[in-house]
Amino acid sequence: MLIASLKPRTMGGTTNTGLLAYALARAGHEVTCYDADESQQLAAWQAKVSDFPCQVVADADTPAFAETIYRKMDHNRINLVDTGHAENHPDIVDAVLEVADLVIVTVSPASSDYERLVKPERGTTLAKIIRRSSALRDSGQPPPTVVLLNRCSKTSDEPKRYAGLLRNGGESGDEPQWDVLSTRIPLWVKLSNAVGKPCVSRQHKAPFDELVTELTKRGHLPEVSTP
Repeated sequence: MLIASLKPRTMGGTTNTGLLAYALARAGHEVTCYDADESQQLAAWQAKVSDFPCQVVADADTPAFAETIYRKMDHNRINLVDTGHAENHPDIVDAVLEVADLVIVTVSPASSDYERLVKPERGTTLAKIIRRSSALRDSGQPPPTVVLLNRCSKTSDEPKRYAGLLRNGGESGDEPQWDVLSTRIPLWVKLSNAVGKPCVSRQHKAPFDELVTELTKRGHLPEVSTP
């Protein structure tokens, strides 16, 4: 299967992709990552640390992703794609959405991230980018999409408030309604600085183990068969 990690112009998207790869491997999945972000930060992370759980295929940031990269994948494993900021690279995002089995959108519970997701000052909203991918897909439907709230303070009501706004179509109810995961990635310094470092602490592991559990319970991830 192919999971696309999408984000508006937010912070922490690549961090979440990498730590999700670790969590998937801990759960027993075979994983390959693809770096479709022009920064190539995920590929650099894998090259820097000895414990990275899988291969990262670099230079996957191409509008020909569906015709070239996708066709070479082993579809019996989980293929995890880290994309760049969606509004800056719509051609690459379109190519990934054409073949994605699941989309995880990373959003922080803040007005700037929310506005970039639902009504950016410039560019196309991410909801419209995902919706228009249905014309490219064999199913004629956009891929299943979930929102992962990121950098959530445990002492703030903002994560709950923005989860409600996203689920209910904003204040007016006229905006797109999103499927928001109950798992929330905390605002922890160790998480913010995780890129390029080994995954050794509880702070690096626990939220993403919870994410894998929730995605599995929802039917988005296959159960791992045990011998």
